[in-house]
Amino acid sequence: MPNIETSNETKTKKPRSIGRKILRFFGILLLIILIAVAVLTVRHHIKCKSDREIFADAYGEYFTTSHGEKINYTFYDSPSDDLAVILPGYGCYTAHYEFDTFADRLKDDYKILIVEPLGVGLSDGTDRVRSVENYCEELHELMEYLDYDKYTLMAHSLGGLYSLYYANKYTDEVEAFIGIDASVPHQTDDAQWIAKPENTNKLYKVLRIVYVKSGIQRLLTELSFDEIMKQIPTLTDADRDKMLALYCTASMTDTQMNEMAELAENMKKCYDMKFPEEVPVLYVLAKANCDTMPSWEGIHKDLVTSDEGKVVVIEGEHYLHHTNLDGLLNEIKSWKSNMMSEKKAA
Repeated sequence: MPNIETSNETKTKKPRSIGRKILRFFGILLLIILIAVAVLTVRHHIKCKSDREIFADAYGEYFTTSHGEKINYTFYDSPSDDLAVILPGYGCYTAHYEFDTFADRLKDDYKILIVEPLGVGLSDGTDRVRSVENYCEELHELMEYLDYDKYTLMAHSLGGLYSLYYANKYTDEVEAFIGIDASVPHQTDDAQWIAKPENTNKLYKVLRIVYVKSGIQRLLTELSFDEIMKQIPTLTDADRDKMLALYCTASMTDTQMNEMAELAENMKKCYDMKFPEEVPVLYVLAKANCDTMPSWEGIHKDLVTSDEGKVVVIEGEHYLHHTNLDGLLNEIKSWKSNMMSEKKAA
């Protein structure tokens, strides 16, 4: 007759044994992950130092603000008498490389000035609060230094918010504004929870530690960088290492984190603003954003007061200068041509 007690003990031991094996497996897996992250973190820290040597003075010229910080800018000359000042969106790694093809394709229509605000690309970081007032003051100091008092602002994403404030403060100087799926103050009204500035700020604080400082972003960027390069066909092989170094190093810097922390307040300061009637406005919006946010087109139309103003939606995603460059350029060139024709007729 079988020993019932021994049989029961065997049945009990088997589940316990399986449970221990599962725990051991996940324990080993967790240890491997922690070691891998530690290696990536150390590697990221070491390579950040060498990266700075790779992209040091890679392009452009410098202007020193009244507060002693250097702003990098690149000038593309042209037969045109009109100047376009290009401003990047939030978190831009390098405005110079990001907009190189866009500027090259547009330089017959405008002289081009690509500006890297403080905290972007080769420009200095700063402890100065990233308020909309300080941003616009620094940009205006640059324009005075370059001796330009008439120009068109072209801005992607968050650069559009600063441009709205700038156009209201320096109306006599801004001849026109062109927004590339640009940000507007009322976009927070219907935004999803995660897109509210206060919540995005919290998310970025976590991502900075878990994703950027851990070196995970660097690894993923290195693996996908050839696809990024394809979006900017004017860049050469010589540009590749410099751009990659910037993409891996100039992400979620202290200055950019300061800017994100100020975003909610900057939105409030511009909340009731519209573009002055004297400033013609062209908003070129990405259909992908219009599909995601039904109010996207309407809240842009609300800011346009000039008779020459226009809001148009084209195929593409947020970075239209990459995802639909031809469509974006066609809209800009057509709009400018129509304005010039109307002026001549008048």
